[in-house]
Amino acid sequence: MAEQTSYYGNFLASLSPRVRERLLSLAVPLHYMGGERIFHEGDPGLYLYIVKSGEIAIEVHVPSKGARTSLTAGPGDIFSWSALVEPHIETAGARAVEKSEVLGIKGGALMDLCREDVGLGFELYRALTQVIAARLIAMRFHWLDVLAA
Repeated sequence: MAEQTSYYGNFLASLSPRVRERLLSLAVPLHYMGGERIFHEGDPGLYLYIVKSGEIAIEVHVPSKGARTSLTAGPGDIFSWSALVEPHIETAGARAVEKSEVLGIKGGALMDLCREDVGLGFELYRALTQVIAARLIAMRFHWLDVLAA
Protein backbone atom coordinates (compact mmCIF):
# COMPACT_ATOMS: atom_id res chain seq x y z
CA MET A 1 0.00 0.00 0.00
CA ALA A 2 1.10 3.60 -0.58
CA GLU A 3 2.72 5.69 2.09
CA GLN A 4 -0.03 7.31 4.13
CA THR A 5 1.32 10.85 4.03
CA SER A 6 -0.60 14.04 3.33
CA TYR A 7 0.98 16.19 0.63
CA TYR A 8 -1.71 18.84 0.45
CA GLY A 9 -0.58 21.20 3.21
CA ASN A 10 -3.14 23.06 5.25
CA PHE A 11 -5.16 24.74 2.56
CA LEU A 12 -7.36 26.81 4.86
CA ALA A 13 -4.38 28.23 6.73
CA SER A 14 -2.95 29.49 3.43
CA LEU A 15 -5.99 31.73 2.83
CA SER A 16 -6.64 35.19 4.27
CA PRO A 17 -9.26 35.31 7.04
CA ARG A 18 -11.71 37.07 4.68
CA VAL A 19 -11.43 34.43 1.96
CA ARG A 20 -11.47 31.57 4.47
CA GLU A 21 -14.67 32.95 6.04
CA ARG A 22 -16.41 33.35 2.67
CA LEU A 23 -15.35 29.86 1.61
CA LEU A 24 -16.58 28.26 4.83
CA SER A 25 -19.90 30.10 4.56
CA LEU A 26 -20.66 27.94 1.51
CA ALA A 27 -19.60 24.66 3.14
CA VAL A 28 -21.90 21.88 4.27
CA PRO A 29 -20.71 19.19 6.70
CA LEU A 30 -20.61 15.65 5.29
CA HIS A 31 -19.89 12.50 7.30
CA TYR A 32 -18.37 9.24 6.09
CA MET A 33 -17.70 5.95 7.84
CA GLY A 34 -14.38 4.14 7.49
CA GLY A 35 -14.25 2.40 4.11
CA GLU A 36 -17.11 4.45 2.66
CA ARG A 37 -16.64 5.60 -0.94
CA ILE A 38 -17.00 9.37 -1.45
CA PHE A 39 -16.69 9.32 -5.25
CA HIS A 40 -15.17 7.23 -8.03
CA GLU A 41 -12.63 8.18 -10.67
CA GLY A 42 -14.61 9.44 -13.69
CA ASP A 43 -17.58 10.74 -11.66
CA PRO A 44 -18.71 14.33 -12.16
CA GLY A 45 -16.71 16.66 -9.88
CA LEU A 46 -19.38 18.43 -7.86
CA TYR A 47 -17.67 19.55 -4.64
CA LEU A 48 -14.40 20.92 -3.38
CA TYR A 49 -13.84 19.02 -0.12
CA ILE A 50 -11.95 20.13 2.98
CA VAL A 51 -11.13 17.47 5.57
CA LYS A 52 -12.32 18.53 9.02
CA SER A 53 -11.47 15.27 10.82
CA GLY A 54 -10.36 11.80 9.86
CA GLU A 55 -8.41 10.65 6.84
CA ILE A 56 -9.35 10.33 3.18
CA ALA A 57 -7.53 8.05 0.72
CA ILE A 58 -7.11 9.38 -2.79
CA GLU A 59 -7.13 6.40 -5.12
CA VAL A 60 -6.32 5.86 -8.77
CA HIS A 61 -7.23 2.88 -10.89
CA VAL A 62 -4.23 0.86 -12.04
CA PRO A 63 -5.02 -1.58 -14.87
CA SER A 64 -4.78 -5.21 -13.69
CA LYS A 65 -4.25 -4.07 -10.09
CA GLY A 66 -7.44 -2.15 -9.29
CA ALA A 67 -7.66 0.88 -7.02
CA ARG A 68 -4.40 1.97 -5.41
CA THR A 69 -4.02 4.67 -2.75
CA SER A 70 -1.74 7.37 -4.09
CA LEU A 71 -2.10 10.03 -1.37
CA THR A 72 -4.08 10.71 1.77
CA ALA A 73 -5.75 13.89 2.97
CA GLY A 74 -6.07 14.79 6.64
CA PRO A 75 -7.51 17.69 8.66
CA GLY A 76 -7.18 21.01 6.83
CA ASP A 77 -6.37 19.36 3.50
CA ILE A 78 -8.46 19.64 0.35
CA PHE A 79 -9.33 17.08 -2.27
CA SER A 80 -11.44 16.95 -5.42
CA TRP A 81 -10.68 20.26 -7.03
CA SER A 82 -12.25 18.85 -10.19
CA ALA A 83 -15.35 20.85 -9.27
CA LEU A 84 -13.32 23.98 -10.09
CA VAL A 85 -11.35 22.75 -13.11
CA GLU A 86 -12.80 21.89 -16.53
CA PRO A 87 -14.11 19.37 -17.52
CA HIS A 88 -15.28 18.84 -13.90
CA ILE A 89 -14.59 15.08 -13.95
CA GLU A 90 -12.90 13.35 -11.01
CA THR A 91 -9.38 12.23 -11.98
CA ALA A 92 -9.14 9.94 -8.94
CA GLY A 93 -11.46 8.32 -6.44
CA ALA A 94 -11.81 9.08 -2.73
CA ARG A 95 -12.61 6.82 0.21
CA ALA A 96 -12.77 7.51 3.94
CA VAL A 97 -9.99 5.56 5.66
CA GLU A 98 -11.66 6.07 9.03
CA LYS A 99 -14.72 7.86 10.33
CA SER A 100 -14.34 11.31 8.79
CA GLU A 101 -16.06 14.66 8.58
CA VAL A 102 -15.46 16.79 5.53
CA LEU A 103 -16.79 20.13 4.41
CA GLY A 104 -18.25 20.09 0.91
CA ILE A 105 -18.43 23.27 -1.14
CA LYS A 106 -20.44 23.05 -4.36
CA GLY A 107 -18.22 23.90 -7.29
CA GLY A 108 -20.88 25.98 -9.06
CA ALA A 109 -21.46 28.19 -6.01
CA LEU A 110 -17.73 28.61 -5.54
CA MET A 111 -17.24 29.53 -9.19
CA ASP A 112 -20.02 32.13 -8.88
CA LEU A 113 -18.32 33.60 -5.82
CA CYS A 114 -15.00 33.80 -7.70
CA ARG A 115 -16.70 35.65 -10.57
CA GLU A 116 -18.37 38.10 -8.17
CA ASP A 117 -15.22 38.73 -6.14
CA VAL A 118 -12.20 38.59 -8.45
CA GLY A 119 -9.75 39.20 -5.58
CA LEU A 120 -11.15 36.22 -3.72
CA GLY A 121 -11.01 34.14 -6.91
CA PHE A 122 -7.37 35.07 -7.51
CA GLU A 123 -6.39 34.15 -3.95
CA LEU A 124 -8.35 30.89 -4.06
CA TYR A 125 -6.93 29.78 -7.41
CA ARG A 126 -3.41 30.77 -6.39
CA ALA A 127 -3.67 28.59 -3.28
CA LEU A 128 -5.27 25.83 -5.33
CA THR A 129 -2.42 25.85 -7.86
CA GLN A 130 0.09 25.47 -5.04
CA VAL A 131 -1.78 22.39 -3.82
CA ILE A 132 -1.99 20.95 -7.34
CA ALA A 133 1.74 21.52 -7.91
CA ALA A 134 2.62 19.84 -4.60
CA ARG A 135 0.35 16.90 -5.43
CA LEU A 136 1.95 16.43 -8.87
CA ILE A 137 5.41 16.33 -7.28
CA ALA A 138 4.22 13.87 -4.62
CA MET A 139 2.55 11.69 -7.23
CA ARG A 140 5.71 11.64 -9.32
CA PHE A 141 7.77 10.37 -6.39
CA HIS A 142 5.05 7.91 -5.41
CA TRP A 143 4.89 6.35 -8.87
CA LEU A 144 8.69 6.24 -9.18
CA ASP A 145 8.70 4.19 -5.96
CA VAL A 146 5.91 1.95 -7.24
CA LEU A 147 7.63 1.33 -10.56
CA ALA A 148 11.00 0.68 -8.90
CA ALA A 149 9.51 -2.02 -6.62
